[in-house]
Order: sequence, then structure tokens, then C-alpha cells
Amino acid sequence: MRGIQRVRTAAVAAAVLALALTGPALPAQAATTTATYTGDYATVFTNPERGFHNRYEIINDPSVNDYASNTIPGFNPDMLDRTFARAKADGNTLIHSYVHLDKYQTTDLPQALLDNLSSGLAAIRAQGLKIVLRTAYVWDGYSAVTEPQMERHIDQLAPVLAANADVVMHLEAGFFGAWGEWHESPYTAASEESQSPVRYRLVKKLLSSTPASIPVAIRYPIFNYEFAQRTTPPAGCTLPNNCLLTTQEFDRLGFHDDCFLADSADMGTYDQNSWLGWFDVAQKKQWVYDYATSTGGNKIVGGETCNASGGNDTAGVNAQYELSHQHWTEINADYAAVNTDIWKHAQMPASGVDPAETLYHRIQRKLGYRLRLADATFTNSAAPGAGFTFSAHLVNDGYAGIIKPRPVYLVFDNGTNRYNVQLTGLDPRTWKSGAITVPTQTVTLPAMASGSYKLALWLPDQATGLRSNPAYSVRLANSGTWDAAKGYNVLSNAVTVGTCTGDCTPPTAPTLSAGAVNGQSVPLSWTGATDNVGVVGYRVYRDGTLLSSPTGTTYTDTNVPTGSHTYTVSARDAAGYDSPSSNAVTVTVSGPTTPPPVGLVLDDFDGTPAYPSAAKNDLGRWTGGNCFLNGSGNGVVAGGALALQYNNCGWFGSDVGQDVSGYTYLVVRIKGATGGEQAHFSLSIGGTTKVFGDFVLDGGGHPAITTAYQDIKIPMAANAINRASPSQLALGFWYGGNSTVTVDSIGFQ
Repeated sequence: MRGIQRVRTAAVAAAVLALALTGPALPAQAATTTATYTGDYATVFTNPERGFHNRYEIINDPSVNDYASNTIPGFNPDMLDRTFARAKADGNTLIHSYVHLDKYQTTDLPQALLDNLSSGLAAIRAQGLKIVLRTAYVWDGYSAVTEPQMERHIDQLAPVLAANADVVMHLEAGFFGAWGEWHESPYTAASEESQSPVRYRLVKKLLSSTPASIPVAIRYPIFNYEFAQRTTPPAGCTLPNNCLLTTQEFDRLGFHDDCFLADSADMGTYDQNSWLGWFDVAQKKQWVYDYATSTGGNKIVGGETCNASGGNDTAGVNAQYELSHQHWTEINADYAAVNTDIWKHAQMPASGVDPAETLYHRIQRKLGYRLRLADATFTNSAAPGAGFTFSAHLVNDGYAGIIKPRPVYLVFDNGTNRYNVQLTGLDPRTWKSGAITVPTQTVTLPAMASGSYKLALWLPDQATGLRSNPAYSVRLANSGTWDAAKGYNVLSNAVTVGTCTGDCTPPTAPTLSAGAVNGQSVPLSWTGATDNVGVVGYRVYRDGTLLSSPTGTTYTDTNVPTGSHTYTVSARDAAGYDSPSSNAVTVTVSGPTTPPPVGLVLDDFDGTPAYPSAAKNDLGRWTGGNCFLNGSGNGVVAGGALALQYNNCGWFGSDVGQDVSGYTYLVVRIKGATGGEQAHFSLSIGGTTKVFGDFVLDGGGHPAITTAYQDIKIPMAANAINRASPSQLALGFWYGGNSTVTVDSIGFQ
């Protein structure tokens, strides 16, 4: 049993208790076990329907979407990638896409566009993701599409949205104005009462035409307030419920802030005048703080930052306060760097259960829900068809609760048979930030084969068609409980149903210790476990993820990412039962061990100057990059090194701008994710451009990148590099490769 420590077993004797020696016996009660679980307070891991999102063009046919064509300024071919490699590499599970209708402001949508949207949503499903969609008629400009035309387009889009509702996280209301952001249009002046019926009717149309499982986010809080004030039908509306919003429809309405922390009012988000009266910024923010559904859950709140950071702060106080009080579920990772770079460089001290980390890392962990199991009490021995009890205590360490409905199951799995038993009456949407008590639930077991079972907690998607994909199931923030292949959280490895014959006892827990960290290697050892039959091996976990299954009692984890990591180990016997988890051991890996670079340093990515925000290298000249799949295209600096993730696209440049004739070698300290990346990119400097693996080294050899750091010393004269005028050093990744290289330093010796 991984990540679980048994605390007590309470067995009520099945003996007859006489009352006054002759009274009736009390009924026998099943034995119960209370187990406690090790919390994971630091790891960023994927979970559905929450977190940072990435921008893509889900409609990728340029014949129906001009924004899928390189004739549009700012076009990026990466946004047409239907494998969503960049998002998946960053551990994100949400995609954002516009449905661009610029070409159809006065016409019906062509079937080719609807078909392309359908195939794009199928690609979202195939990759285990969900999507946020926004419809817009213009990019940066004024939009005055008529109300009947917008309603016609909703009617055309509605069947596609209904057929793919399982992978639509939510809609942003869109349609009106620049970027579909409800400004720059004849219908979105909050001060004009005459415009209010149009926006009200559009939202009612959108809600009544799309499945009830899809929330709809509104750009400005004043409009949500305005909708709530309407108690009489607007003129000319023939929609259901006499055109009035129902309680269920109000529950679906949330908020997207597209200029989060731009200034004190989020760039107009909170300071418009209204025909209903004047409401100050604090009052409008309080509306958002108080958003709740009729059943007690959080509403969808998300959006993005914009190209101003007047309300942000390097201490992270404003961001943490607003994200937690407004209960944010998702935010754009791709826009805008002026704010996300602040978060990436803001060092947060440990606070409460949060470890010391960057603000960006903290936001990655806490956006939306982060459910942590504290303890659970459950029957440990029951008969098939009999009652089984379960209760638990959890903590939600995230900013918000789960937004969409989701069932909760107990799973009984013996490796051959799996039984899913639903815990009815539980609504995970009410598991908001803070402590959560799951009261005692009693379920009736099905007619099960007798034996010992693994007991797990399973929170799959509400859509039955997605339940076979573990990517859509909720992972709890505990060490060693997550079964990634099954998509459930293991509570116990030894619950007996009926009579168990043979080996029914799991091994004892090992005791784990870690040796001294050596660069990026962590040596681990543990005491041997015991079993009534015999231990056949062990399972080693880093941050809750299985690393290896050694048969001995030692293991060395290599190429460990920079940061803090928690290890546990469990034993396994021949019957396939796992022991309780060992004690958790946390270590800190500071990155590659090296002498600071010697000679003339061009870039060493030590934070001085900061890459990419300073756009300067160690010589005080320009440096930068683009088209990479991480770091909003720039690559990501961590542990004093620059990781560049690429898929046949990416460039990095750094101006030398001085005579380096006094140096013999260009020295690149580099490693690859898999090794062999020397054929994936070129290096240009001093009039010479070659694929990296084609440079000639001393002795006639060629560079070969491995998974460990090495200093590759390129003799400049032998490779015809003009040392007197080296100009710019550039790396180009357009050679068909797909991997990640990490550059620790570039310089001259």
C-alpha cells in the first residue's frame, strides 16, 4: 500500500452481548480501518479542467480561417499543432482557441468551417485535453455584426458544441467587439441602457442553445450584475422560459478577466460607469469574491494578463490575494510575458503548507482545485453483497473547487476483477478551498469474487465516454497514492471481500533514506521489507510517480530536475500486494555541479542579467529566442541553465560584438533530453554555419550530445570562424528534430 500509514484498526466484537443476561444481542459490526496519507505540498502535476492554458488555432484550415495562414501578422505555425506538444510538455491540460468569424459577418458559416471545428475538437479528445472557446468577428477593431446574424451563427455552432460538450471546458461569451471581449461594439457600453437588451438576449440565446454542462464566462462583472437585475423579459425575445435566465443558467455564468493585474482596475475591468449606477472597484471585486452557484460551488473564473503590469508586484502579494479570493481556475500561459515573467522570477518564501518556490510554480500548483487526502476510514473486511462504509477528510489547497459535475467512486480491484461502486450524494463541486469532510457513506457491494482487493478513490469525468482515459480523472495531492495507468487514487492494498485464500497479507513498509546529492543524482537505500511468503521487489517513487522497480534495496535517481523532490518506496510480494509506503524523504537538487565558466562568458543563465526579460547576455548585448515549445517561445531558465524544447522550430541568438582573437575555443556546455540532438540544430558564428554535429573537434571528432552535461570545445580557427568579427552566435532548430537541449553556458576559452 503506497503512501499510506495505518493508524488504528477498530473492530467491534461479533460476540453476543446479553442484556441482563437474557436480553437480545446487538448485531455484529464490520471492522474498520483508519488510514492517514502523506500530503504532496510541492509537486506540479497535471489534473483535468484546471491550470495554465495555451493558445492554439483549433480551426487549422486557412481556407476558412485566415488566422491559420502565414499571411496574418504574428502567425505561428506551432498554434496549428493538433498534438498540442507545447502544452503537453508544460503539463497543461487546457487549450484556448478563438473561433474566428471575420469572413462571415454577413453570411452563414460554411460547412467546411464546422467540419474543421469538429475535427479539431476530436483532436482535443484524442490528446486527453479540454478546450476554452471564444467566438470573435474581429481581432483589433470595431465589430457591428447584427443581432440576427450572431444568433444564426449560434444556431450553426450549437450542434458541434453539443456533440463535443465532453471536451469543452467552457465558453467565453465572445461575439461582441474586438477579440470578442465586449468592447468596441454597439452593444457593450455599460452606461447605455438601450444596449442592455441585446447583450442579455445574446447570452440567453447562448445558454439555451448549448448543453447545460458548459459554463459561459462573461468579460466584465458589471454585465453579470446587470443580468441578475432583470426580472422582466426584454422586448422581442422568444427564447425559452419567457427569455428570463433560470437558476441553472445563472449558475453557468462566470467571469473572464483579460487584463488581470494590468493596473488597479485591471485596465477597465472594474471601473466602467453603468446605467444602473456607480459601483467602485472594491465593490465590483467583492461581487467576484462572492460568486457562487445555487448549490454552493465556485463559478468559472479565468482569463489572462495583458501587456501592462501596474497592479502586479514582485512580492506576489496582489497575485496570490486576487487569485485565491476570486477563485481562479485557469489562466493564459502564453500572454503576456510582462506579467508571467514577474511570477517566474518572484521567489516566494515558505508559508503554511506551501514550500519556498517561485510564484509561477505556486500558481501552477494552486490554480483551480488541488485536493489532498488527510485520512479515510473504511471497512476492511466485508461479504459480497453486504454493506461497506467509507468516510474521509480532505483539504483543498487550491484556489477554487471543481467547476463541473463529477462522480465519486470506490474502486475494488484485484488485478483480474474491477468493481466501481458509486458514492451517491457527494458533489465534489462543493469541495472548495479549505478543509473538507466526507461524511460516512454506506454502499452495498456487488456480487464480487472473494479475495483481497486494492481499494481506491476514483473521480472520473462526468462524460462516460471519457472515463476510460485516466487523463480525465482527478489526481489527489498525496505521495504514492496515484495509479496513473488506472486513473485512481489508492487508499489500501488489502481490503478483504468474502474469504481470502492464499497470500492475502501485504509486506511490511521499508524505511527509506537518501545519501548526499551529487549534482543531479540522488542515491537512495532502504531497509528490507518482510512478508509472510516473500518480497519479490520494490517500487521507487519520485513526487508520486513510479521511477523504477528494483529487486534490491538501493537505487540512484539520475538527471533529476532542479528543485525539491519527495521520494517514497514500497515493497511488493509474489501475490502482487504492495506494502504501505515508506517514510517520505525530501531532497533538494540545485542543478549541475560545475566551476564557474572560465574565459569570456557570453551566456551562463545565472539570472544576472535575467533571461529573457533583460534581453541582454553577459557581455551586455542583445540575446533572445522564439518558437520554442516552452517559456512562451523563449525557452525556460531553471537551475542556472536554459532549456530549449523544440519541434522542428526554434531560434536562439546572442550578440558577441567584439574581437575574440585572444581565445581558441567556442565552448558550449550542453546536454540533451535523450542524447543525439547534435543533428537537430545548426550553430552560426563568425561567418560559419554548420549543423552542430558537423563541427570538427580537436583530433578530428565531432560533437555528440548526451544526457549528461559536457563542455563541447569547438576550435574556432579549424572551423573557419572569424574570431576578429564573430558578430552574432545563433542556434537554429529547423532540421526535423523534436527534443529538448539544455544549455548551461556559452563562452570562449
